[in-house]
Amino acid sequence: MTLEQRLQQYIQAGNSSISNELLQHYQDIGLDNDDLVLYLQVQRIQDCGDQATPAAVAQIMHTTEKVVIQRLQSLIKRELMQVKGGAIQTEVYDFTPLFDKLLGGKIVEHNELLSDGKSTRRQIMQTLESEFGRPLSPMEMQTIGHWFDQDHFEPVMMMLAIQEAVANNARSLRYIETILINWQRDNITTPQAAEVAKQRRRGVTYTNFID
Repeated sequence: MTLEQRLQQYIQAGNSSISNELLQHYQDIGLDNDDLVLYLQVQRIQDCGDQATPAAVAQIMHTTEKVVIQRLQSLIKRELMQVKGGAIQTEVYDFTPLFDKLLGGKIVEHNELLSDGKSTRRQIMQTLESEFGRPLSPMEMQTIGHWFDQDHFEPVMMMLAIQEAVANNARSLRYIETILINWQRDNITTPQAAEVAKQRRRGVTYTNFID
């Protein structure tokens, strides 16, 4: 392809616009970087008159269809997106709820980590490398991948388990995984529940006083 042909292709592709307000405050309403890119890709496809299927979006974002579906489901759950259309073939992703939150100034104070997405995995790995003081081995990276894909541990609990291991001076994936497995077995799914369990192990009890 010649430079002139490439230039014509570039021009014909058109441009997408994005609100500067959204760029400045997307994290305030509960979006992370992957969410923002997903929104941009879906909007671009739909603006071209095409259907933004998870498969089409996944191909562009170089991820899996499963990850895209889970991201879309998460946006719906967090009331940042809704689906319109009477059938799968005519479904349209509507981001009106997102802009309602943006315009209404509804700030999310603590946006919990999502279970999937390259940025989340990268954050977990970077945290481990920082705590271990060395790069992770390929085997360790594979183990972390299993935490996401097979064990389905929540990333927020992974981070908490890492902190617990560091506090106990036990910097190993096996130790961290044992914590996660024990929490999963005991149905401990939130940081609050983990803290209560820790206090119970220490023999701390709480008494409610009624005036």
